[in-house]
Amino acid sequence: MEAACPKKLIKSKSGLRIVVTNDKYRSPFILCEPQWIPDSESTNCTECNAKFDFLTRRHHCRRCGRIYCGSCCDTKVGLPRMCFVDPVRVCNNCALVTNKESDFFDRQLKTLTNGATFLLDQRLSSCSDSVNYLVCKLSQDHRYLVFEGRLADSVSPVELYQVKTLGVARDPDSADNEEEMRGTSSIEIVYTEGKQQSEQRVKLCSGPEPHRKLANAWIDAIQQAFKLLYERRSDDRD
Repeated sequence: MEAACPKKLIKSKSGLRIVVTNDKYRSPFILCEPQWIPDSESTNCTECNAKFDFLTRRHHCRRCGRIYCGSCCDTKVGLPRMCFVDPVRVCNNCALVTNKESDFFDRQLKTLTNGATFLLDQRLSSCSDSVNYLVCKLSQDHRYLVFEGRLADSVSPVELYQVKTLGVARDPDSADNEEEMRGTSSIEIVYTEGKQQSEQRVKLCSGPEPHRKLANAWIDAIQQAFKLLYERRSDDRD
């Protein structure tokens, strides 16, 4: 599960990309390159409807594959969701979406793979002194939630695609100041397991300092991760 999958450098008409050699180990956050709309199928810019001619040339957005004029597709940005080595040309709409994702790929994904220390509530109720510490992290291939610590054997790795719901709760009574009151304090993960697809639950509580701040940041990051996965699934259905 944690073994690194070899990667390779490939070249497409969109640019150079570094990808895993086996798609089985591809991160669920990665998007495939879109099919480019053929030039012959577009006589006008997708965004501003400007007519293409000798001076107004066609440009393909590397993220959506649609055709735009230079003014509507003149931004070059890093596109980690498609594993490009260098910044690539994207349309104005895709530039906005990509910029919003940058924080997740630049910062929050590292928070998830580094992991955080939680209190494991085996009774799925409020935290108490009877629960123990457990480290939860995202595997290096981004496909599993894995657990470390004294109670790790009691919680099997959870594949992200098996997660049905995330229940996040705030606990202002345990906050020491106004800043912490804005942080989340616990997350309940409901997922299916085994051939019978039986429903399982694990509840992680952020607990006291010094672990609380990082645990809350981890919970915020996993929420953003599942938002990206949900949006991707919605796009795939469309």
